[in-house]
Amino acid sequence: MLEVLKFSAKNGEEITLRPAAPEDAGAIISTVRSISPERSYVLMEQYGKDEESARDYILGMDRQNNLLLVAIANNAVIGCLAAIQADYGRRPRSAHILNVGLHLIEAYRGLGIGTGMLDYAIGWAREHGFKKLTACIFTTNKRSLHVFSKAGFKEECIRRKQIRIGHEYIDEVCMGMLVE
Repeated sequence: MLEVLKFSAKNGEEITLRPAAPEDAGAIISTVRSISPERSYVLMEQYGKDEESARDYILGMDRQNNLLLVAIANNAVIGCLAAIQADYGRRPRSAHILNVGLHLIEAYRGLGIGTGMLDYAIGWAREHGFKKLTACIFTTNKRSLHVFSKAGFKEECIRRKQIRIGHEYIDEVCMGMLVE
């Protein structure tokens, strides 16, 4: 599998997908912050709320078992995908699973970029010997539910009132995909 992948989005722009580098940290944080608060909440807990902690996270990543992918358009990060080994590989019983989170800034949604990023992650998972990918998506995020379904993820369960944003409780759909 190529580490850097280029393709044309539906709007004709050239998109580059590649593993994140430490210098992408600030742009990744900005990308995640550009998304509504309930969606960015989970990923921000993963690798920090500021550029320095995100840079440290990228530098310390076990790249054999974890993928942090960025999507670039016009020399700017417009999206990121994290595929993180379940339980950080500490439990042999779940070490075959990758937990996937995908974020795209609004102007680049609906152009096939999210699909391209998921395809990249699925190929990467297959190449690295993973057997399952999972994603947990808020039910309010219909677009992400569609993109993951289109990529082959199937609904496994719904976690009722999984998160509270303000005074509203939001359900979360857990999806999975077996990698053959």
